[in-house]
Amino acid sequence: MANILEGSVQRSGEAVRVNVQLIQAANDSNLWADTYDRKLTDIFAVESEIAKIVADTLHAKLTGSEQRAIAVQPTENTEAHEFYLKGRYFWNKRTGPDLRKAIGYFQQAIDKDPNFALASAGLGDSYLLLSGFSAATPRESFR
Repeated sequence: MANILEGSVQRSGEAVRVNVQLIQAANDSNLWADTYDRKLTDIFAVESEIAKIVADTLHAKLTGSEQRAIAVQPTENTEAHEFYLKGRYFWNKRTGPDLRKAIGYFQQAIDKDPNFALASAGLGDSYLLLSGFSAATPRESFR
């Protein structure tokens, strides 16, 4: 039986609400859902905490490497992480103008934390996709 775990995050000031649901793929029925409200003091701690709660609730068996992956912080700079998330938002739209916005956000994330590998990967992903649009020259796309 194939299931899909999906979720959404809403932020209001210093609070965050995470909605999570498990859906049975075959008939699109909702098997489980929950909402988590947290203070947004450390986004990475909130992310790890909720991931562990969901795994425990679903009785998922996490390997050691999966447990370490949940606990890893890609950057300690929360501003860089926020720019990265905005970049991924626009990257997922996959239009020329949105990819240019994504590039701007990824660059801001890198400016805040030059060692933030995910932001650098996002920048590369954006330039690669931008190369498929006629508005982008090869020189611009393959920097």
